[in-house]
Amino acid sequence: MGKMLFQLTPEIIDMIIFGMENQSDEYYIDIKTGDVLSESQAEEEYDDEYIDSFTVPVPEWLPSDGFQLMESFVADLHNPVYKEALRKILSAGKGAFRNFKDTVKEHDSLTQQWYRHKGKVMSSRVIEWYNLNSEILKYKDINENTDDTDNLILSDFIFLADGSKWQSILKVKYPEAVHESFPASDAFYADYFIGRNEYLINISGNLPLIICAETGNGEFAGFISGYMVKDGFSDDPFALVNAVWVEKIYRGLGLSKSLIDQFFVLAKKNNAEKLVFELPEYKSFLGSSLEERNLSVFLTTRVVTL
Repeated sequence: MGKMLFQLTPEIIDMIIFGMENQSDEYYIDIKTGDVLSESQAEEEYDDEYIDSFTVPVPEWLPSDGFQLMESFVADLHNPVYKEALRKILSAGKGAFRNFKDTVKEHDSLTQQWYRHKGKVMSSRVIEWYNLNSEILKYKDINENTDDTDNLILSDFIFLADGSKWQSILKVKYPEAVHESFPASDAFYADYFIGRNEYLINISGNLPLIICAETGNGEFAGFISGYMVKDGFSDDPFALVNAVWVEKIYRGLGLSKSLIDQFFVLAKKNNAEKLVFELPEYKSFLGSSLEERNLSVFLTTRVVTL
């Protein structure tokens, strides 16, 4: 293979990836200019001597590479619903490519995650290929930071600081959120937790606080709930969180963290000086979200079976 004489850029990477994926034609790259041409275009624009000396095929991309790409995407998925559905499609064999793509396209958030993963893997393949055959400085300008893509995914959700629209759903989802945090055999403790919070919220002076998340299509996606404590037993006004819950199909996108961030803003608007998380378990997603805000742990609850 000839040595690369052009500087690799994100735009050229995209053109090379297009050529790799196109199974209907052969694509070549001009090692002087970085132009990506189909076989017919190359034959029209260059003579045989130039083609032999200064063009090379784009990196090979076989159907097996595409299947491995899908497998790695499923392996990296955090959402258990999507993960299991796509795993079954890949295991089925016949029609896996088409069914996989159709399923991904049905969900906007999943589509964005797929394109992020696909772009990262295929770009890395192109860069590795280029670096192995380059006479100039190695290409290193690949952005591994996915924060922009994550924010794009989260921008698909709308946050409402008012539970009235979803009141009937919340009556079902709040108990569901609490019960999900306890083993099925400990339903008594979940019911105790629910009843205790209903009592505390109704204490005179306490102000219920809730933020709901919904998709751009108007579907319920999750919520965070609690209340401002204004009963006078503390000199510092504070807000308490008693539930954070996200629909299973939207988990793994960072939506829980966004709900917490939104609740911080709402609490501050109500002049809260502290935010207390009183949840039935220390959920894993709270770690990174709260430790960066100087999380302190003071109380634990212990239950003795009589």
